[in-house]
Amino acid sequence: MINLGFLLHIYQPPNQFPEVLDRIVNECYRPLLNSIVERKAGFTLNMNWSLTEKLMTDEYRDVLVTIQKGLEQNSLEVVGSAAYHAILPLIPPKEQRRQIELNLEKHKNLWHKLYHPRGFFPPEMAYGPEILSVIQEEGFEWLITEDIPYATLHGTVPFDFIPVVNGTGVFLRSSFWSNKISMEKDASGKKYRGDQIAHWMKEDLERWFNGKDGYLVLAMDGETFGHHIPGYIEEFILPFIAAISKMPDQIRLLPLSAVWELFPKIEKEVPPGSWSTSSEDFWAGNFFPLWKNPKNQAHHLLWQLTELALQSFGKLRDKMDRSLNSCTFWWAAINPDQTSPITLSGVNMLMDIIKIADPGSFDKAAGIKKELEKALNR
Repeated sequence: MINLGFLLHIYQPPNQFPEVLDRIVNECYRPLLNSIVERKAGFTLNMNWSLTEKLMTDEYRDVLVTIQKGLEQNSLEVVGSAAYHAILPLIPPKEQRRQIELNLEKHKNLWHKLYHPRGFFPPEMAYGPEILSVIQEEGFEWLITEDIPYATLHGTVPFDFIPVVNGTGVFLRSSFWSNKISMEKDASGKKYRGDQIAHWMKEDLERWFNGKDGYLVLAMDGETFGHHIPGYIEEFILPFIAAISKMPDQIRLLPLSAVWELFPKIEKEVPPGSWSTSSEDFWAGNFFPLWKNPKNQAHHLLWQLTELALQSFGKLRDKMDRSLNSCTFWWAAINPDQTSPITLSGVNMLMDIIKIADPGSFDKAAGIKKELEKALNR
């Protein structure tokens, strides 16, 4: 039997523009979640509090109602994460704990007993041993990260056991199949249909598993479906679910915690990395290239500014939570020649914290900002 875990990660930064959020809700969140819940398909969902709090309005509350229905009927499993999508290995343990506990507390206040995550999604799948102690203390049984660093170190990835690090299970996302779904196109430039992928996957995994029971983990941004790729709910999600449902004796969709129950656990070394870490990055020791790249001057300056803000925040705790979101750094990596408004907004949030909480550091911060603007070609 092929056991397939499918995790969808949906997230928006706290400084996302209202018109962009509205478009994403209508193009993706509403139709995607309705499609999954109506078909009781057994997906795993990560949603960071920075998005949830934006959906807690009359205009978008129906999205939360759909998720609640999925939790009630067990067609959705939720996982823990960091409230404002901070890159956990790159921030101090105290901040790691606050981000994780805030995410738990706020979601439990919303969904009460329905919100009891067993697994954990580190933002951007950025894993390192420095996050394990906090995750374990908060009671999570397993986490998920990318398979490329593991395969680079060990040569292959498991399908019939789950790696464990100091008692915490580690699911490894299949970068091959996840990227085929989210990124690849055929020779004519069209995306592959979901039923095609389902049949290719079944045939490929049957050869790999060679008669054994096994599992595969898919994980990607939920915004892929309908927002980044218009029409991909109809062209991929619906036919994929339908195709899987027609092969119940060969392949099935399960929440990741159900997969966790099925396979033995073996202690293994799991190296640091993220779902943006290549083999070349790994061997260069550049484990988090889109957020703390030693060759990226903007990243170096942004972390200086962040460290100043962390030292300065005092009573500005809530604003500091939001300022740690990963998008400020991500946009500085993706297109350093054309600064994103998201990066500029994130910089201004950090400057505001320093100005109010520690005016004596503001001149130093302004100097860093000036150098940063040069690095970002402004």
